[in-house]
Amino acid sequence: MIQKLLRKAFGVSRDYHCFQVEYALGRIVAYLEVKAQALVCPRCRTPGEVIRKGSRCRCLQAVPVGLQAVYLVTEVARCQCHRCDVLFEVHPPLPGRRCAIRASSKSSWTD
Repeated sequence: MIQKLLRKAFGVSRDYHCFQVEYALGRIVAYLEVKAQALVCPRCRTPGEVIRKGSRCRCLQAVPVGLQAVYLVTEVARCQCHRCDVLFEVHPPLPGRRCAIRASSKSSWTD
């Protein structure tokens, strides 16, 4: 049920699996991990030739549910393709860029 809620309400990709949910201190924290099917080389598109080379965690703040803040703690897997020898990271589970904050520090609002 939590998988369906994460997909429908927060737009989490099917390539991620929620393995733990915590309810503490007025917030909901869902921990997500990458499924093996998501490990596909971006250059040659071969899924079978990819191996993991470590990972890091990233905390994403989602839309609140009622008065409780919601956080998605996701694994960002670092991988390497044996066929083309490229190193890459699997992107976080949210679809596209839906953030109002610009990535660069310079503002384009000035004329």
